[in-house]
Amino acid sequence: MYFFVNDYNSICYPEILNALKEKIDEANIGYGFDDHCENARDLIRKALGDSSVDIHFIPGGTSANIVGLSLDMRQQDSILALETGHIKGHEAGSIEATGLKVELCHSDSGKISRHILEKEIGKFDTEFSTRPKKVYISNTTELGEVYTKAEIMDIYDFCKANDMYLFIDGARIAAALVSEKCDYSLKDLTSMCDIFYLGGTKAGFPFGEALVIVNDKLKKDALKLIKQKGAMLAKGFISGIMWERVFCEDDFYLRGSRKAYAMARNLAKGIEAKGYELTYPFESNQIFVNLSDEDLERWQKIAQFEVMEKLEGTNIVRLVTTFRTSESDVRGFLEEI
Repeated sequence: MYFFVNDYNSICYPEILNALKEKIDEANIGYGFDDHCENARDLIRKALGDSSVDIHFIPGGTSANIVGLSLDMRQQDSILALETGHIKGHEAGSIEATGLKVELCHSDSGKISRHILEKEIGKFDTEFSTRPKKVYISNTTELGEVYTKAEIMDIYDFCKANDMYLFIDGARIAAALVSEKCDYSLKDLTSMCDIFYLGGTKAGFPFGEALVIVNDKLKKDALKLIKQKGAMLAKGFISGIMWERVFCEDDFYLRGSRKAYAMARNLAKGIEAKGYELTYPFESNQIFVNLSDEDLERWQKIAQFEVMEKLEGTNIVRLVTTFRTSESDVRGFLEEI
């Protein structure tokens, strides 16, 4: 049976596993203060082209969102995000559990925009409302969309004009960067927001994200907050070894995502060629398809994937590719459907 459920369904790149095995007899100090973490940070700064950023290795996306969104926030501050945002429906209220409120905006797509923010900001000009201090976006979005540079810079300019921070959830930033729609690179990211993270969990790592703090105001006491929120690993050197191995080799970080994108493109084209309708235009390694009840039942006999929404007579399903998805997987699935 073909497997298209998610992009974190295998252990990791063999190269990462081998790097960990090579260090099996080492003794390292803890909590991310070891030489591997320091070297990994330097390598990532070099790849980003920015030596001034602070980098912290976080176990997963939820904890990266909790820490990143909590930095330099007061209890009366809030976060603007879309109704479809990951922090709204996929993280069990973890942001609100910090005491911060997520204020939701509506969009006809999975993208927030400056126009939406300009309409929303007027709702918060009384003493009875929260004070929006951060804008949350994910790239790629929950619908597999990729922001252009102009779209992000419009949002960032709005944030700066309104004394707000822009936070980019980068769980799938590697998938965004390899998309044909993407018009920026790793070296552009630190000029496009105040804080973001490089996703590892969904990009071939066993676990972990690299939180990159650009704005100096957000750097203060970050380590204390990471510890408080349970996001500091005692064996932090494991993260260091992983990120060190990936970033010591040019383009390794994006290599697997390029393959995943190529497989997703072939899969999307093939599905459309078979007469099926894509729910949203293809842009990344997430493909959404409209299926009848009959087609859904038939597809589920040959592949595993997620049913995102059930409507009357139509089911929206999601197929996701990874660095391990093969041409034979795509070809075989298309032949069977």
